Amino acid sequence: MGMLEDSNATSCTFDWYDAQAFDAKYLENYICSFVSTAENFLNEPIGFGPPQKPNPYYFTQCQKCLCIILTNRDIGKKFNRIIMPNENAPYSCDTFVVLPPLTDSNFRIFGKNSDRPANEVQEIIFVSNEHTNENKDFVQCTHIKIPQVSTTYRCILSKPTWCWGAEIGANENGVCIGNEAVFSKITYETRDHALTGLDIVRLTLERAKTARLAVHIVGELVEQYGQGGPCFDASANFSYGYDNSFLIVDADEAWSIETCDRVWVAKQIKEGYYSMSNVYSIEDDYNIQSNNLERFAQEQNLWDGKDKLNFAQAFQGPSPCTDARLKAGRKLLENLTKNGNFSIFDMMSILRDDQSGICAFDQVRGVRTTSSQISVLTSNKKSHIDTCHFLTGTPNPKQSLFKPFIFSNNVQLGSLTVSTPEKVTAQRIHPLYSAHQKAKWENVDLKRLQDFEHEGIMEIINKLKSAENNNVDTYETLFYDIVSAEIELLREHPCTKRS
Repeated sequence: MGMLEDSNATSCTFDWYDAQAFDAKYLENYICSFVSTAENFLNEPIGFGPPQKPNPYYFTQCQKCLCIILTNRDIGKKFNRIIMPNENAPYSCDTFVVLPPLTDSNFRIFGKNSDRPANEVQEIIFVSNEHTNENKDFVQCTHIKIPQVSTTYRCILSKPTWCWGAEIGANENGVCIGNEAVFSKITYETRDHALTGLDIVRLTLERAKTARLAVHIVGELVEQYGQGGPCFDASANFSYGYDNSFLIVDADEAWSIETCDRVWVAKQIKEGYYSMSNVYSIEDDYNIQSNNLERFAQEQNLWDGKDKLNFAQAFQGPSPCTDARLKAGRKLLENLTKNGNFSIFDMMSILRDDQSGICAFDQVRGVRTTSSQISVLTSNKKSHIDTCHFLTGTPNPKQSLFKPFIFSNNVQLGSLTVSTPEKVTAQRIHPLYSAHQKAKWENVDLKRLQDFEHEGIMEIINKLKSAENNNVDTYETLFYDIVSAEIELLREHPCTKRS
């Protein structure tokens, strides 16, 4: 296997593979659907059509970003200049927080894009604090059952339909959590079934009164039960699992937690902004750690016991992700916070930024942004409305509306974002998801959707800024009403089947 030398290839290096000799099951549904001939490739935009029979050209694999690229020994340089991947399109997902005084009205603004397998459906569900016979004594998580606690809190969650846990969510106390996959040096595949990171998000939201308490709950769950078991539905064809990091925010504090198997560290974010991606980023600047951290690191020959343990350096393992998205996200945060008036619309612009890859649709890897959340929190105790959570529940935040949800005594989420329970598979869809699938997007009036979204958000933000004693019960069906309106707007442009 030779190496392609290209003086123009500053970002990537490539290994050569014979297209016909390479395992077709990895390529035929992806690369072979790009082109049928070199001429078509050069003259037409890259597109994804029906898979075609492998052709006599070659595939190159980037050693840096792992993309597989169609090329040819004779015209390889020309192809590379056209489609050579770069660090502006990495594989990752992201969670953000911006703190006062950099924000509009001293809000705390939390945001996350959930990047998951492209065919995976996420639903938005409401979790009651009532304990039934099914969850009174034990909680059945995705792979294991653990003891229930005496008091739990109501939550709104964005979760894959196939599993118990959640990617993002918030509880009635204003605690918000998003998780990120991280890839450690400790082998995941051989671990026993345990909690997944998504289970930990949901369990913590159900049990935490504050962000600080949430940190300790995450730590206890990681230490006691560990992390293990499949993190994707079998239909997704993603075989690997992963450890997790978490960003936890409430109206008073923000924390970052990073884990590996049964050890963890936590860092308090006291000012400015912060983001997390699918790489370890806490070094030796953590405030809290698990009791077993240093012993575990020494047993695994990852730390010499001399200086303070650098968590990222010790545990970061081989990964399909780079730190490019982390850098891109933090650069966007830097630019958008310069005026000291960072708003929910700035957070929306970050989550919708496809140039950085933060708004993801990677057709080669089969990954896209499947759901998003923004939460705006204020310490304004004069108003009954001090927090609002905006969730999409559908793929691609550039096409999905951020819909407001406010906790109240009698809040009703409705059924329009909840998947049908007949069969637990990744393909379970809900009415809102179905409306997005059926919409003929080239005819959809995106400006009308955006104006509708903007008007609704401004109404809520003004309430959050107000000192008036707003009646929170006015918004009991707010989320349901906005989802209903979104569906109706999309139904005006249904996708018609071609004859």
